[in-house]
Amino acid sequence: MQRDLALEIAQRELPEGIFAAWERLSADLLRWNRAHNLTGHHDPAAAYLDLFLDSLALVPHVQGPALLDIGSGAGFPGLVLALALPELRVTLLEPRAKRVSFHKQAIRSLELGDRVQTVMGRAGEALEGEQFSTVTLRAVTDIPGSLELAQPYLAPGGAVLLPRGAKDADQARSLSLSVEPYSLGPGTTPRIIAIYRG
Repeated sequence: MQRDLALEIAQRELPEGIFAAWERLSADLLRWNRAHNLTGHHDPAAAYLDLFLDSLALVPHVQGPALLDIGSGAGFPGLVLALALPELRVTLLEPRAKRVSFHKQAIRSLELGDRVQTVMGRAGEALEGEQFSTVTLRAVTDIPGSLELAQPYLAPGGAVLLPRGAKDADQARSLSLSVEPYSLGPGTTPRIIAIYRG
């Protein structure tokens, strides 16, 4: 059964100040986006749905204490997960310098420096030997490729979380992954989280 994420979030206890923090992050993102093209989102409402709410969909599946966001792009879902889960340590792994610069600015602005770090590099080359209880990849490559990139970083008993469009559900099931369907509210495109548990 498909979860209605917008309804769930309205009913969920989130940390105090998370929406104000999102407003700051969104304003910074849209300002940087005009100059650096960090993401395809230029509208605050679309960014709220596709970046903030979509990142929050992962919250029930995150296993602490440490998360790696591979190919973090503009910092999603990692930055939102850090806001939603105050005990979580987050590492953003991103190969493009302008996006890493944005991460640093966002980490400072949101005062997350004690538990969020950004690393410039590619999966398989950076963070050698480090392991994380949760690994996320959003729009980096296909599901088999994502699992291959995540495996070296996954701690025993950890989880790989792959937010995807609903069209990828059959492929995820064929690879023996759990599939969690959800939507961001009425009239939005159905989505899934494909979940591998180590």
